[in-house]
Amino acid sequence: MKVAITCIQLIRDIDAYRESFRSAGIDLVIPEVLGQHLEGDELVAALNDCVGVIAGDDQFTENVLSQCPDLRVISKWGIGIDGIDTQAAQKLDISIRNTPGEFNEEVADVAMGYCIMLLRQLHVIDAHVRDGSWLKPPGNSLMGQTMGIVGLGGIGQAVARRAITSGMNVIGVDPQLERQEEASGLGVRVVEFDELLGMSNIISINCPLNSQTHHMFDEDAFMKIKTGTWIINVGRGGVIKTGALINALENKVLAGVALDVLEEEPLKSNSPLTRFTNVIFGSHNASNTLEASKRVHIRAIQNLANELNVEITL
Repeated sequence: MKVAITCIQLIRDIDAYRESFRSAGIDLVIPEVLGQHLEGDELVAALNDCVGVIAGDDQFTENVLSQCPDLRVISKWGIGIDGIDTQAAQKLDISIRNTPGEFNEEVADVAMGYCIMLLRQLHVIDAHVRDGSWLKPPGNSLMGQTMGIVGLGGIGQAVARRAITSGMNVIGVDPQLERQEEASGLGVRVVEFDELLGMSNIISINCPLNSQTHHMFDEDAFMKIKTGTWIINVGRGGVIKTGALINALENKVLAGVALDVLEEEPLKSNSPLTRFTNVIFGSHNASNTLEASKRVHIRAIQNLANELNVEITL
């Protein structure tokens, strides 16, 4: 049987697992992935004759899935399944598995790293020193700031623990009562979204992308944000409406922004966002450590094996 590997992290490390797949009678299909993911005809071509795929952020639309008659399982490397048309997959009897909870600490580390960079302007200082100057801008302390966390799942709670340890006041929003209770136990005060916008000095976005969170940060939200707020997005790019973000930056509503994820990935070199020196860009890479990757490689492969009812020895 054929299985495609379209997750760029597993493609990078695939030599460590080739023999395990071969011993299980699985032929690997490993396409070239030049950007963040595959979509459209490129994804269809990669899945030709494949019964399974270990996928990254590939776009499994209804049109793509309808052209993959042999596909039985999508083993998603990572958490977010917003790139998969789950209703179409269900109609076509395609199983979907993912790996929740594996990246909580790694993504939270990056969120706090961005937070420190923004408040202390470390990226600005670095650029000036490289150019031969010796800029010494005053920064802002973490202690005493109010951090608003959007999404109180595993990652949001990990961010909260770090923020509380740094002496911040932490508030948060989440639609799930269980997560609200867990976060409250950590010392997070659960509030309504509009209240979070008006109270936060720093906003950390850690929620998934779905119909409720798509463009949650739109023109109306930015009108309610306190002037001088910093925003960090390690969730999904589509949670922020790009045009509204650009307007907020132009109107100096925001002190700075760190975007590990964007609505369109990779970012185009002519994007209006590149004009702003107070914007830090990531490459949708917050989860990507060698240790976390190994954990998720194994879990994604095991998920695939379980759904295909084959034994893969790792």
